[in-house]
Amino acid sequence: MKNFAPQNFKSMIPGIPEIPQIPTLKGVVSTGGGQFKDVLTSMLGNVNNMMNKSEQLTEAAVTTGKVNLHEVMIAMAEEEIALGLTTQVAGKFISTVEKLTQMQV
Repeated sequence: MKNFAPQNFKSMIPGIPEIPQIPTLKGVVSTGGGQFKDVLTSMLGNVNNMMNKSEQLTEAAVTTGKVNLHEVMIAMAEEEIALGLTTQVAGKFISTVEKLTQMQV
C-alpha cells in the first residue's frame, strides 16, 4: 500500500499541483513543559502589552506629535487582531468546558 502523505500526491496524480506543506510552529508556540494556566497567562500578558503600546503611541501622537501616524495605526490593528483572537479562544475554551461537563461518565 502506498503512503498517502501530501508530498506523495504529486507523483501519484499527474496534472494536479502538489499540496503545500503545513508550516511547523516550533519555537513560536511552545508550552515548554509548562502548565496550561502558565501558557494562557503569558499569552494574555502579551495581548495586554500590545494594548498598552497602542495606547501609549496614541497618547504620544496626540500630545507630542513626534510619533508617526502609521505606527499608531499599525499598533491599533495589531491590538484589534490580538484581542479578537483572544476572544475567539476564550469562547472556544468555554464551549469545550461546557461540553466536557455535560458528558456522562
